[in-house]
Formats: sequence, structure tokens, C-alpha cells
Amino acid sequence: MTESKDSLKHFYDKEYVDKFEKKPLFRISRLMKYVELPKDSEIADFGCGNGFLMICLHDKVRRYSGVDFSELFIDAAKKRQKMLGIGNAEFFCESIEAFCSRNSEKFDAGFVLDLAEHVPDKEWIRILIAIRNSLKPSGKLYLHTPNAEFFIEIMRKKNVLLHQFKEHVAVRNVNENILMLRYAGFSKFEIKMLPHYNFLRYINFLSLTPGIGKYFKARIFIIVKK
Repeated sequence: MTESKDSLKHFYDKEYVDKFEKKPLFRISRLMKYVELPKDSEIADFGCGNGFLMICLHDKVRRYSGVDFSELFIDAAKKRQKMLGIGNAEFFCESIEAFCSRNSEKFDAGFVLDLAEHVPDKEWIRILIAIRNSLKPSGKLYLHTPNAEFFIEIMRKKNVLLHQFKEHVAVRNVNENILMLRYAGFSKFEIKMLPHYNFLRYINFLSLTPGIGKYFKARIFIIVKK
């Protein structure tokens, strides 16, 4: 977890961005039942990638802002916006910290979906502090990330049949994610353990098994109040 943001940028090349386009929208859309937003909300999508969240929320909020340091991702997001004719969205290619410094206490909600696992601890805390400062006093943060205690993640960490994705430099468990959020100044959490979004969701029933159930909880979704 010692690599810097700049040293990790090379992971997000055209091949990665093209591969990301093939991920199912269900990965994001299934989270929307847990999201509560007033109609006049202004929201920020931190590490927005290709703008999948925009598809799910643009008609439910007043304004959507997406930020990502990858020019390729921002280009893909703008192309999607133009194709869909979405007028209340805007994308910014810059660091999250720079973006937040210009938008103090502006957003009703922030989203960090499948971003935390890409960022080393010290940098992640700095990013979370910046995000917290960009939220209104009543704002919420929605965080979605893989669970380090899921059996697949354990196998990847130990290189048993599977290898960890090279860009996943910081897959954390629930307690580790909460610790990062506390360091950043957050204190009120609602935690939901969710199935995987791919075929592995069909074994989620095993998460109810006494003793071993925790190894079958694939995804962490944390709703944080500022």
C-alpha cells in the first residue's frame, strides 16, 4: 500500500478503460435502492470512471459532477453523456483533492464506488478528508468496495489459484474501511454487506452459514453521514 497515485496511473490505460466499459451497469444500479436523495440534490461522483453512476442518478438530482484523474475515463464519460443527451452532468479531469478544494461544502452527497481499493492508505485518508470538506453539513457519503474477508479476496491475497488485480492495491475489510473514514473525521456509519454483482452473487446464501458466513460476503456498502 505504499505506491503513490502517480505511480499507479499507468494501470488505467486504454485497455483498462475499454475493459471497464464491459462491466454490467447492474454493478452500480443495484445500489440505488439504498440511496436517498432530495430531488434538488447536487452530487459528486469521485473516481467517476466512465460515468455509469450518471446513468443511474441524472434524472433524480439537480446536478451531477464526476471527477477522475484519467483523461481516457473522462473522455469515455463525456462520450456517454453526449450519446444519452444528459444536460445536468459535468465531468472534470483532475485530482479529487484539487476538485474538492474548489467546492467546499457544496454537495448534498458524494459517491466513492469501487475506488477505495485502488488507493493506498495515506493517500486515501487525504482524499476522504477532502471529500468530507466538500460535503454540506448534512451531506452523505456512499462508499462501495470489495470485502477483504470474502473468500475470493483471501485467495487472491495468498495467490491461491487466483492473482490480485494489479490495480487493487488496498482491498480492506469492514473495520479497516471504517478506520480510514474515522481518520478522515467521519463518525456515523450504516454498513451493508452485499453479494457480488457477477455470477458469484448466486452463492450469497452461504453468507448466512454459521461460522463461515463472513467469507461469503463479497461487497461492502457504507453510508456515511458527515
